[in-house]
This record gives sequence, C-alpha cells and structure tokens, in this order.
Amino acid sequence: MTPRELRALLPTVFPVAFAALRSGQLFSPACTLTPPDPDILPEYDVRVPVSDGFDITVNVFRSRAASARDQPLPVVMCAHPYDNRLIADLGGTPFNGPPQQYRLLPQYGKPRFSTQTSWESPDPNFWVPSGYAVVNMNLPGYGSSEGRPSVFSEGQAKAFYDAIEWVAAQPWCDGNVGLNGVSFLAISQYHVAFTKAYGGPPPSLRCISPWEGVADVYRDLFRPGGIWEKGFPIFWWLTEVTESMNTPVSAFLEQEGSIPPEWRETHPTADDWVETKVPALERITIPTLLCAAFADQGVHSPGGFKAFQRLGSSEKWLYTHRWLKWDSYYSDEVQALTRQFMDCYLKGDDNGWRDRPAVRVEIRAARDEITEVLEVSSWPPEDTTYERWYLDTASNTLVDTPPAAAHEASYPARSGRLVFRHRFDRDTRVIGHMALHLHLEVRDDGDEAPDDALLAVVIDKLDTEGDPVRFYGVVGAKNDVVSRGFLAASMREESPTSTEWLPQLTLQNPQPLANGDVVKVAIELYPHATLFRTGESLELTIAGHELVKTRPLIKDFSTNCGTHVVHAGGERASYLVVPTLAEDSTRGAR
Repeated sequence: MTPRELRALLPTVFPVAFAALRSGQLFSPACTLTPPDPDILPEYDVRVPVSDGFDITVNVFRSRAASARDQPLPVVMCAHPYDNRLIADLGGTPFNGPPQQYRLLPQYGKPRFSTQTSWESPDPNFWVPSGYAVVNMNLPGYGSSEGRPSVFSEGQAKAFYDAIEWVAAQPWCDGNVGLNGVSFLAISQYHVAFTKAYGGPPPSLRCISPWEGVADVYRDLFRPGGIWEKGFPIFWWLTEVTESMNTPVSAFLEQEGSIPPEWRETHPTADDWVETKVPALERITIPTLLCAAFADQGVHSPGGFKAFQRLGSSEKWLYTHRWLKWDSYYSDEVQALTRQFMDCYLKGDDNGWRDRPAVRVEIRAARDEITEVLEVSSWPPEDTTYERWYLDTASNTLVDTPPAAAHEASYPARSGRLVFRHRFDRDTRVIGHMALHLHLEVRDDGDEAPDDALLAVVIDKLDTEGDPVRFYGVVGAKNDVVSRGFLAASMREESPTSTEWLPQLTLQNPQPLANGDVVKVAIELYPHATLFRTGESLELTIAGHELVKTRPLIKDFSTNCGTHVVHAGGERASYLVVPTLAEDSTRGAR
C-alpha cells in the first residue's frame, strides 16, 4: 500500500474500525459459525479450463451419500474476486473465524452460516442437505485462478460462462445450474446471464438469484447524480479486491487501464469504456429472483431496483426489505424462499412458485416497526399515485399547489441548507421513487466564481413531536434517514429513459453553470416504503455538503463555492414528486 493510498483509506476505514472496536465486534464478530454437515464432501481448488487458455479454480461441495450412489444433482453456483479459500474450514480467516468483513461491518441479527462459506456466498450447509451441489468460483486473476484480474468485465463473464458449462458436464451435475450470491456475486450474475462475448446465456443456466447487486456501477455507486463517491472505491479496492489478487497490480492495469479509485481521473464522463461495465439487462430472459434493499442506500440501492425494472425476463420476482443485507440473506425466510425458487427451475418442482405475486414490499414506520408486507404485481406498485408537493420558500413548507408569486431562498454552498416540511393529515404509505425538481441558480459570493452546484438532498421522517424517526441503513447503520439523493448540476443532462419520478442522467455531456444562470434540474431520491401516520411529518433538506455521514461512503463536495439559490413559485415552481399508495390498495396482503 502506497502512502497516497493509505492517506485516502484512513478516513474511510478508521471510523468503521473504531466503531467495531468500541462495540466489541472486532473481537466478537457479528455472526455465528456452524460446523459443516457431516454429509458434505468438499473439494477445494478444482481446476476448470476456460476458452481463453487458462484455468480458473472452484470449490465444490457435494453430498457424500449422493456421490456414493453416483447420483447427479443440480448446482447452485457463484463467482467473485474474493478468494474462495478465505474460509474458516481452510484456516484462511482471522483466528479461524468468519470472513474479516464481519468484524468491521455490524449486523444485528447475527447471521448463521458454516465454516465452508466464503464472503457473501451460498452456504453449503443449507444447499447440500436441500439436494444440491454448491460451486464457489474464483474469477480470473483472483485466489488461485489464472488469468488477468479485472472487475465487471466481459472477460470475467466469459470465464464464468465457460465454468458453468464445465460444471454442467460433470457426472455429479444433472445439467441444471442456478446462480446465487450477494453484491459482486449478484453483479457477476447479470453479466453472465447475457454474456456479451457469446451473445447469450450459458445453455445450462436455468435461473439466477442476484441478491442486492447494483447494475450500473459507475452511475449508481461511483458517481451518483454526477457527484463522485471517493470513500467506497478505495475502501473496497484495498480491503477486499487487492488482497485476493494473485498477480501484481500491473496485470490489473494492463486489463483495465486504471484502478477503481482512479476512475475519476481516467473516466470523467460515462464513455464507451464505462458502458462496457453495464450488463445487458434488457436481454436477460432467464427466470430471476432478485433482492433490492431499501436500507442499502448509496451502495446497491437504487441500482437493484433499476436492475429489476430493466430485466427482460418475463419470469422475474423482487424481494424488498429494510434490514441489513447479510442478516436478511442468511435468514430462514430468505433461504427457504430461494430454495423454493431453485426447486422450481432446477428440479422442475410444481411447487406454486410461478403463481406467487411478482413483488414483495416491506413497509416500515420506524427502524424496527414493520407495518405491512404487501405482495403486488409490479415495481413500483401499479396503483401508485404520483403527487407534486411544491416548495414554498415563504413558509418553508411543501404545499399542494404552486405558490402564485415567485420566491427564492438561498444558502452558502459550503455550509448552508434549506429545510421544508409537510405534515400528514392522514395515514399515508409513501412507496417507490421520489424525485426533486428544482429551478436552481449559482451566484458568485465575491470570493470564487462557481461553475457548478453540488447538492445533497435528504428525506427525513419526524414524529408528532417533531423528533427524527430512524431506520436501518447501509453497512450496518441503524440511525439512517428515509431517503437521500445527490446531483452535480453541471451533469444534469437526462437520458431518454428518464421520467418525472425517476430521473436518469447520461453523465456524458457536462454543462457548466455561469454566475446568475437559472437551470432546471431533477434529482433522483432513493426508493423506500414508509408509513407516515397522522400528525407525523416529512422533512426535505437541501444542502451543498454531505448531510448524513455513513462511512466508508464519502461524497466529494470540495469544489462547491458561492451561493446556491432555489427558485419557487410563479413560472419557476420547484416541487417534490411523492409516490403514495391508496389506503385500500393491496391492503393487508400479510
């Protein structure tokens, strides 16, 4: 690690490590390890040839009893860069405990998985007794796999495709393969489910279950709304990716040209290289069970929801929740749900899976208060009503009709904020995607001349006394807001797929601002499902600095200067788009 990398890493990792030390989690990880089922036959570092002329490696977990009977079984598989040997069963983890991430990132339900389970992967202890084999794959250049390391690349997808077909041809596999896993292990599924290099999916791939994976890494994770995320790339690169690479970083550079923390300099706009990192979701026709979490704002949300919306499959299901990702993924409910899905498509069971509603929506009123779980036919729910709540700068409220007279409100770009509130006069379910539409101006404050406006927007919930109501959030946060969003006004150009309730930016054609320019901008706010009761309030805050600190995420607002001016009323009405669901719509599913 270079001194420069260390300086960049410390602001992201130190708060996380300090919190883990203070809570005791650093020494007592937030999970429970279980011994392997005696029936599991593990085979480590199995070499698999791929078409590019090298071998990748997989760990295979099979049933001893099925093996003795020469009984082929369907396979649940995953692929990732995190080195499948970093498991307690092989002594590859600190103190022979769980993967190191569980010592840093809090979970409150203490997820259970076996000593043969690597980071964010399917647990053999669940799948083998359920009548499956498990295959855990190292992508090229990571762990003991040969080849050059890369991320989110066509080469990775091609090797994954080849490995799936190799697995399907083995005598212990019945020819049916399904995919499962969290985060990168979800993203790799998107890329292989339509492998661009081969023009389609692996013939033996029957279904996928991507759990909380962002689809467009550049737009939704590294540069949301055009604002650079400078914390997560360095944290992820140095604590998870480089430690598993089996070649010098120069091999990664030969493949990718730059490392992820440097994409800001090498890819300042969404160029052709960036587009190669976006999977062909519209061309995926394989049955899919996908999870997108309301809690994972800034990492996998909103990208997981967009992935579901873009998927071309006619057989797709969405599971939503506002809990923590590993608690949820390894829970009894989710394991059983995923098994039912796999049983349907890998075993051919007529178990009613195809008849279930497409979307599960978990609604919360507070961090630990789930008020409903709806089962609906689409995301967003088809009965959603989109309301416009207009900013009234005279009263700092959100109102139903645009103020007739033009008003404006301003704040110092580096330190100020504007706050608007709406008090509910009836119980209201706010479910889906919100968006803020502003008439925005930047002004020279006499010191520096701004050519951009970097905005942070937060949606909060206040109880009847005006106190904040908190929710679970990303990387184990337990005092999160309802929603948030970001925008660099110079990157405001919207794509043809943009809608009023879900603005989408091209991030391709910068449009710098000039002193006194008034421009219309649209800011995407991350999806959620929240009940606001009578007398409670929704609070909208607009600022030029990060309002909610959730390490290791750090947005870069350092270039902000001057004054931000929000216009409201008259011909320059600014408003918040709010998705609500009628009281009697899909009421009381369970």
